[in-house]
Formats: sequence, C-alpha cells, structure tokens
Amino acid sequence: MNMLVFRVMLENEADTEKARDFANKLQAYLVATLHMPIKLDGWEGGTSLSVFLVRRYRFYGATIADQPCLFMAALDTPDATPTEIAKHVALVAGNFDGIVIYACKQMTSTLRARLVAKGVPFAVPGNQLYIPQLATDLREHFRSPDRARGDFLSPVAQLVLFHYVLRQPYHHATPSMLAGDLNYSAMSIGRAFDELAMRELATVEKLGREKVLTFTDDPRNLIERSKAALRSPVRGVHAVRFKHARPPMFLAGETALAELTNLATRALPTYAIDANEWQSFFEHHGIEDCHYEYEAEAVIETWRYDPAVLSLGSTVDPLSLYARYWDDADERVAQAADALLETRVW
Repeated sequence: MNMLVFRVMLENEADTEKARDFANKLQAYLVATLHMPIKLDGWEGGTSLSVFLVRRYRFYGATIADQPCLFMAALDTPDATPTEIAKHVALVAGNFDGIVIYACKQMTSTLRARLVAKGVPFAVPGNQLYIPQLATDLREHFRSPDRARGDFLSPVAQLVLFHYVLRQPYHHATPSMLAGDLNYSAMSIGRAFDELAMRELATVEKLGREKVLTFTDDPRNLIERSKAALRSPVRGVHAVRFKHARPPMFLAGETALAELTNLATRALPTYAIDANEWQSFFEHHGIEDCHYEYEAEAVIETWRYDPAVLSLGSTVDPLSLYARYWDDADERVAQAADALLETRVW
C-alpha cells in the first residue's frame, strides 16, 4: 500500500476517534449540566454547506428543552477570531431551522467574553454552556421538574384544541371534518383525538369508520386544564432583513402581544410563518438571515404549525401567544399573556 495513502487512512481514523470522543464528552456534559436526557446524533444537512465549513467542523444534532439544536464542533484548538466564529455560526444557521451552537475543547477567557458579547451560543465540555436562546425554555425546565419532556401536547393536538376554542360552536368533530381546515391528514388528526382523550380533555367514540371527538368541558376550563401541557408554537427564530418589499405575514411574538394588550415593547417587528416552508419562503421573497441582530430589520419565527390556520386578523391567534408566554420570566410579558384570556369573551 502506498505510504501516503496509509498515512491518510490513519489520520482519518484518528480524526474519527477524536470526533467520537468529543461527542461523548459533550453529550455527558449536557446531560449532567441540564439534568435532562439528551442524545447527540450526526447531522445530514452538511451537504448544503460550503466545503470549508464541512472540513473545519463536525456537526451533531440534538433536541434540548423541546428545541432543535445543532452543535458545530471545532475539534482542534480554535484559531478563528470571534467575528469569524460568529460568521460561521450564521452561515450554518441559514441552513438549519433551530439553534446553532459553537463547541470546542477549550476556550480562552477573552474568546469567551467576546462570543458572549456577540450573542454566539457555545459549549465547552466540562467548563461552560452558553445558549441564550434557550434561557426561557431551560428556566421552565428547572422550574417545573415534574413536567418532563413528552408531557407537552403534540402540535396537532394543540391545534385541534385551539381550533375548537376559537371556532366554536361545534360540539362534535371528525378527522375528515377538520383535515381541510387544519392542513393535516385525517390520520394525524385521528391520533391527536386519541391524545386529547388520553388526557381526559375530550372523549372519542367510533361512528362507523370515523372517530368522533367531543370535548368534556367549556373552552375556558379546557385551556386552564391543559395549561401545563401547552407548548410554545415557535420552533426557530431568524433575525432578517428584506431585499425586496416585506411579504404578507402575521404579527407574532411580543409585537403581536403588544398589539393585543397594553404591553410596551422595543422588540424588532416580529412575524410568524410555517416551519415547513421557511427556506423556500425566504428564497422566494429575498429574505436574508443576519449575522447579528443589530443588522436586522425584523424577526421571523418559524412555527410548528401554520399560523394562518388559527389567525383571524393581522396577528397570530391569542391562544398560541398565551401558550408561548404564560410563564415568561419577564413578569410584564406573563401578565400580558394572562390578559389575552381575561379580555376574551368566552
């Protein structure tokens, strides 16, 4: 065998072992630090990245506090500047609908301080974890240890519940009846029926080949009873600027909350779109992800379900806003979320 080829094979094997060892240490550190089950998996989205990024980093996907995360690991001592690292994270974030986190074995205090100043998430196994985008989700996890992952309503079940509360009065529903309105298959809605019945929010009976759903309480009590199981509809957040005119979108986030309540906010104008279409939507309308939030003119949230399904006006629906903000760490925001229910005519 050619000695050069043999040397390359040994180097590749060593790199693979190094990557495996780093991934194991990172996963163990995340589990020990966050006190929740976390599993790192390989990421197949690297084909859309530049060769430079693929060669420089190893990528590991994970779900943390119900949010999709992607760790981009520099296995060698980092030689990139904070600005370069921030740029690399932003480039990867443009191809991943979730939170991109820089990871490395060791980090100087200067680099750490500058990444924090730039708002770049990072992880150093055994040393430090900084993910500001997850602050609320992690605070929620530590505040409510009895609400383990898996206790939340699925997006489809939450959509069925909110649709009923907002679109009454219908007393009974079948999957085929709701499929068109909710943009889900009858099979998915049927599974959501079973989930709601399991939580005793509704009953399900068979009528021929159809499932018939009947909710077991009035709308206000249904929301109160399901409160702890409601999940934020937001899957990803993008700071953006528009190359062309801003396309029609629903107001979301604190922008929508301020529109519907007395909340005063300085947040960038925030909008929501369906997570399933965000990449094509951005390309079609000339929307660019920004490296830094100060460069952005707006924020676009990608949602687990289509916000258009429940919206009746220029903003996203109030129940989805409530699901996101009812236990927000900012007391003003949490009170505004409560006001959404108090001002509603039930």
